[in-house]
Amino acid sequence: MATTTPNFGWAVPTSTDLVKDGAVAIETLGDSIDASLVDLKGGTTGQVLAKATNTDMDFTWVAQDDSNAIQNAIVDAKGDIIAATANDTPARLAVGTNNQVLTADSTTATGLKWATPAAGGGGKLLQVVNATYSTATTVTSTSFTDSGLTASITPTSATSKILVMIQQPYYLYNLIDQTAAGYQIVRGSTNIVTTYNENNYVYVGSGANAAQLRLSPTIITLDSPASTSSLTYKIQWKLKSTANSGTIILQSDSDVASIILMEIGA
Repeated sequence: MATTTPNFGWAVPTSTDLVKDGAVAIETLGDSIDASLVDLKGGTTGQVLAKATNTDMDFTWVAQDDSNAIQNAIVDAKGDIIAATANDTPARLAVGTNNQVLTADSTTATGLKWATPAAGGGGKLLQVVNATYSTATTVTSTSFTDSGLTASITPTSATSKILVMIQQPYYLYNLIDQTAAGYQIVRGSTNIVTTYNENNYVYVGSGANAAQLRLSPTIITLDSPASTSSLTYKIQWKLKSTANSGTIILQSDSDVASIILMEIGA
């Protein structure tokens, strides 16, 4: 009389079975084993065996990237990290730029973003751009004219302010009478500082004598561009009057003018 194995219940012959009964039991045992191990058949190169259900001996062959696991293809570049867009929904978050930090942001798909750190709170100096110019530039116009001094900066945040500092030597003269000159600082085509009001002009000379003045003023202003695009700043000059050969020579004798742009974190 055949008995069964303790774990899978396969029928096996006993020592008291007749030859005929033993042969039948062995055949039954073989069929049972064959049926139990049928899931181990098949598969292709690179696949792995995985449980299909909680039932004993219920397996299936799957790709090495299991559909229930995070797939290799979800990341495609150095520095990528895995986040989630919803319950059981992994997603790729691309790496940020140098010196950025990972920040929580509920408005993004993953709830995360890379951002420039604001350590130390507002007023942190984020970057500095400096440019110089030493080519003599003559202005003989009552309209604002480029001086040649310019610099560009790309803010890292739209809330940043740009501190503009300019030092520019000039020579102002008139052959007979008094004369005056004014300047303005522009961002792109937007005027941010101007001295075209006569009371604010750089003013020199009086009476019937020739007037001349050499100075190298320092001009400082704080701008709020609300932008993360590249911004170009420059200074322009004009004369109040061109009568009697009124003239401004900027960077006279190749004196060096400079402009410094500082991004200040909000």
